[in-house]
Amino acid sequence: MTTTDHSRPTAHRSRQARTLAGGALASALALGIAAPYAAATTAPASTGRTGSAAPAEAHAAAVPTALGPWTAPKELPGVTGVVDVKATSGGTVAGLFTQDGQGGQGGQNGQGRKTVLALRPAGATTWGAPAPAPADAATLHRTDDGALSLLWWTDPADDGTRTLKVSRLTPEGTAFGPAEDIATGTLAANGYHPRVQRTALATNAAGHRAVAWMDDEHRLTVVEQSGPSGAWSAPKTLDRLPDPIVRDDNVYDYKLWDLRLAVDKAGTVGVLWGGNSYYTGDGVDPDPTAYKWHYKYVEKPAAASTGQAASWTEPGDLPLLGEKPKLVALAAHPQGGFHLLSGGTYARKAAGATQWGPAEQTGVGSRPYAPAELLTAANGDVTAVGMTGSDTAGTALRRAGGGSWGGARKLASYVEGDSLGAAATADGTVVVTYTQKRFEASRTVRKDFVAQTVRGGDPAKPRTLSAQVKGTWSTGRAAVDAKGRPVAVWTQEDPAVGGGPSTSYTATTGPRAKPQWHDYADDTRGDVLGMKAGSSMNLYTGDTTNPTTTFSAAPWDEKARVVPFGDFDGDRANDLVVRLPGGEARLYTPVAGGLPTATSPYKRLARDWSRYDTLFASGDQTGDGRPDLLARDKATGDVYLYAHDGADGFKARVKVRSAWTGYTRVIGAGDLNGDGTGDVLALDKSGELWRYDGLRTGKFKDRVRVFKDWGASYKDVVGAGDVNGDGKHDLLSRDTGGRLWLNAGKGNGTFGNRTAFGAAGYWKEWASLG
Repeated sequence: MTTTDHSRPTAHRSRQARTLAGGALASALALGIAAPYAAATTAPASTGRTGSAAPAEAHAAAVPTALGPWTAPKELPGVTGVVDVKATSGGTVAGLFTQDGQGGQGGQNGQGRKTVLALRPAGATTWGAPAPAPADAATLHRTDDGALSLLWWTDPADDGTRTLKVSRLTPEGTAFGPAEDIATGTLAANGYHPRVQRTALATNAAGHRAVAWMDDEHRLTVVEQSGPSGAWSAPKTLDRLPDPIVRDDNVYDYKLWDLRLAVDKAGTVGVLWGGNSYYTGDGVDPDPTAYKWHYKYVEKPAAASTGQAASWTEPGDLPLLGEKPKLVALAAHPQGGFHLLSGGTYARKAAGATQWGPAEQTGVGSRPYAPAELLTAANGDVTAVGMTGSDTAGTALRRAGGGSWGGARKLASYVEGDSLGAAATADGTVVVTYTQKRFEASRTVRKDFVAQTVRGGDPAKPRTLSAQVKGTWSTGRAAVDAKGRPVAVWTQEDPAVGGGPSTSYTATTGPRAKPQWHDYADDTRGDVLGMKAGSSMNLYTGDTTNPTTTFSAAPWDEKARVVPFGDFDGDRANDLVVRLPGGEARLYTPVAGGLPTATSPYKRLARDWSRYDTLFASGDQTGDGRPDLLARDKATGDVYLYAHDGADGFKARVKVRSAWTGYTRVIGAGDLNGDGTGDVLALDKSGELWRYDGLRTGKFKDRVRVFKDWGASYKDVVGAGDVNGDGKHDLLSRDTGGRLWLNAGKGNGTFGNRTAFGAAGYWKEWASLG
């Protein structure tokens, strides 16, 4: 007789509405779109009963659909290079591209190359025809009011003066407005660092704008506009780089490295800028005592309640930047005030504070010629995207409630640092793009354009968007459209002969379907998960692009056991149950295509489920379209069903089978016969494999034998879903020698003969398969 235990696993997780905003340099990515998002909290403590836990709290908040898979690339005619891509909060995407020459980043055009501007209006699926940009050195800025600004200087007049101009694309607009004169002045020469920006623009949500630049006499000049209809102020000089340091036969000129500008929500303007001295002599050995650094921060508080204008502070030092700062990110914080990131050091200056807060280490540093990206959420969460090594890209997360940075997560190796970019989507996901080198026999054979999503600090498996053709290299950028989807544009070219021809492409993400069983890499096929001997969780996809590449997340205890689960939270991405060595059971809902670490957000199912020798899942056992969890008591052999409660937890457990002590292994196999209900395989002590077809009541039909004299040499057996791509669920087994075997499913609950699947040396590195 079936009995009911009124205990149920704890499944509490708070959900917070988050609006991703923020950015790096003078432009900020501010989406202004709120979406529910899983907070990094654990559940309340369990009751302490063995195999039981406290009731779950149901949450009515809808979970946003995860970011969908990338669509097939489409050619973008008339574009030979990508300079920058950004989007308004209304979803119109603007791109600064190049024509008639080689592609590149940062707007530094080669001979015979011109800069063009193209738009992809909100709601459109195609780009408009490129038109000449107002200047080859024009820059594109995303500001906190949700608008885009195109900023440029005119060519110099006979006396060397130029006019600084701006054209604005409103948040809901589909075209840039007429050019507006900001100021007349001079502009510093590019000097030693041609890719360092010399002009910065920032705007807060209320439309308070500011522009800063360095003139040809190395003076920092700023102008402001109090609102969209206000007049620009007269230029104000705030500071200047020191004069050259002169030694016998040596000259050390100061060169600009940083010019960062931000306006917080109250209207306070902050400017951080500086550089260092460089040897420009005639070949005589340089004097190390002449290497100096000049970095300053100035601020103009918001207008007082009396309406009186505030004054700029005196330029001050920032000791928290260290002795040799360089490539500092400065941005307005959505909760007021500012924050910065320099050389892996983060600091916050709260609204109204006179001093910066303590320095915090992130583990994420700048790119070669640009700061790391700072992407901020309305609740104060901060995501940093930058470099963790000379050619390694990484990310880190600072949760507002936690008060400190989590450990940096590696994104990829062999990344060209200047290619790294990031954009925030509406559902709380950050899309990172970069160019990555590929090797054969230690030689670079191509450079790929890669996109990778990050949510809650956890990255998904990278997706190569460019065609993987030897001898080509690709680079590009991405922004976010009106539907919150990333829009990527990249150029692929063959540099072998004279730079070679180049072609540009664009792609976005499509709608997300219900995930296939065991598919964690968004390729519609079943994947293999497990723990590697050491300290990582592994995801093996066997995809055709990188068949030997394993995606992993660390740290983990290799004795932990992962149970591939279906879509628990309704975001159309498969989730995971993990039992730690001490018995604690957790549910993780990672980013689509990604893996969590042990410290990623989770729900505690129970403090101690050591009484269960097997936790497994086969999908939907009750016919409600939601996945369910199964567990076997190691003492009695009884099998219990924890059915999804349709909200944010599980119902009380129900015994569905008794005394399965004669089975050495019980396997969650997925839907083997195509009836929409999960099935279970069980291996007995004599080596016979049995199938139990699931019923929509949560119970099972009587057993049917699948194999005789089977499985004696297997240490792992996994119902891994559709591994071979034929639409039927398959069976994977690893023997004691480390060899992996595939029994292809026939779609009727039976399997074909086994075939080898992967090299034994590779699979020996895995401590367990899920």
